[in-house]
Amino acid sequence: MAASKSPVYLNLLHIRLPLPGWVSILQRMSGALLFFLLPVLIYLFHLSLDDAGYAQLMHWQQLWPVRLLIMAVLWAYLQHFLAGIRFLMLDIHIGTRLPLARRLAGATLVMSGLLALLIAGGWW
Repeated sequence: MAASKSPVYLNLLHIRLPLPGWVSILQRMSGALLFFLLPVLIYLFHLSLDDAGYAQLMHWQQLWPVRLLIMAVLWAYLQHFLAGIRFLMLDIHIGTRLPLARRLAGATLVMSGLLALLIAGGWW
C-alpha cells in the first residue's frame, strides 16, 4: 500500500514540546510583547520627564495591578534577553548536544524568573 500524500493535521495543543521548544516560543512571544508595548513605554517615558507626570507615575506605581504588569514586562525583557544569548551560543555551536541544550533551556527559564524576582524584590 502506498503512503498517502495528503497533508497531516497537527493539533498544536496536543503536541508535547521539549523544554528548548518552549524557550524558543517564549522568546518569540516576549519579543512580540516588548515590540507592541514600545509605544506605551515611550509615552510613559515622555510622561516622566515632567514633574507632575513623574508624580502621577509614582502614584500609579504603588497600585498592585501596575506592579504586576511591571513585573511581567520585566520578566519578558529578561527572558527575551537570556534566550537571545542562548541562541547566540547555539549559533557558535555551544550547547548543541541534546542534554546540554535542555540544561541551558532550563537555566534560561529559571534565571529569567529569579532575576525578575530579585529585581522586583529590591524594588518593592
